[in-house]
Amino acid sequence: MIWPFTGDAAVWLALYVLVFALHAAFVGYVVIGTAYAFVQALRRAEDPTAERIRDRLPFMLGCAITAGVAPLLFLQLLYQRRFYTANLLLGPRWGAVVPALIAGFYALYLAKAASRLSWRRLALGGGLLCFLFVAWSWTELHLLMRDEPAWRELYAAGTRIYADAGVAPRLVLWLGAMAALFAAIAVWWERGAARRPIAAIALAGLAVATIGAGWLAARGAAAPDAAHGWLHLAIAATAVTIGAWIWTWLRPDGAGASVVAGATAAALLSGAVVREAPRLALLEAPRPAALEAGGLPVFLATLVLGALAIAYVARLIRAAR
Repeated sequence: MIWPFTGDAAVWLALYVLVFALHAAFVGYVVIGTAYAFVQALRRAEDPTAERIRDRLPFMLGCAITAGVAPLLFLQLLYQRRFYTANLLLGPRWGAVVPALIAGFYALYLAKAASRLSWRRLALGGGLLCFLFVAWSWTELHLLMRDEPAWRELYAAGTRIYADAGVAPRLVLWLGAMAALFAAIAVWWERGAARRPIAAIALAGLAVATIGAGWLAARGAAAPDAAHGWLHLAIAATAVTIGAWIWTWLRPDGAGASVVAGATAAALLSGAVVREAPRLALLEAPRPAALEAGGLPVFLATLVLGALAIAYVARLIRAAR
């Protein structure tokens, strides 16, 4: 297995993969958690798991947005011309991601606070639509960044929708992966038989992700040679994850959940490497001024101030309790 990230951007690429994986875990919890709470609200089911998920959704969305800042900055640093070109081509339709996230954020708070079931359903359904719109938009942007021949055609047509055939299978793959990521987090707040529905969601999500991967492969998508070892690791880790979820289903209080955590982390990180490998050829040589630029003292000062601020907030919360 070969580490595919080399050259001047190797450190930034490695950091990007790590912070993207963290962001993806929170996003998976929010999207699938919202869907689960919405379905249970439609069923009028008395489900303590859905109650716990709904109560945690605003916090987890805050974590997802905060954890998304770093990968977004790395993305702009690594693929400046392509990232900004894709932004401009999609235009206001892409800019709608921000109000959609704001609307989804407040919808989750409304769903948590609403006493009437009708308001709860409306808030969860609206929030879910907002998050699916954001997922679709990011999938479009990711593919459009790589498809430079389509830029002129898209600009000439004046359309704001990148209707590439790869968007749908990629979105299916990620929605399935999100279900597995949601389950890997949610299972730790459940005990006994309550873990079985979580395991079922994870297994269904992994099946959907497999369908999406097969769909992409049928369209000719393939990982570059540099990522082949990582693709094999992702497949192996996914197979272990499936076995661990079956174990959790059969013995909810067994050690299956611990195996799930490690295998899911391995599958997510290796999958993130495979996801990024096709874009390595798109990296542009950094400008000499950028290589010579420094900012370590500012970074360290900001790191210390941020740590002190977090410690102060944590102290205030403990005192309030």
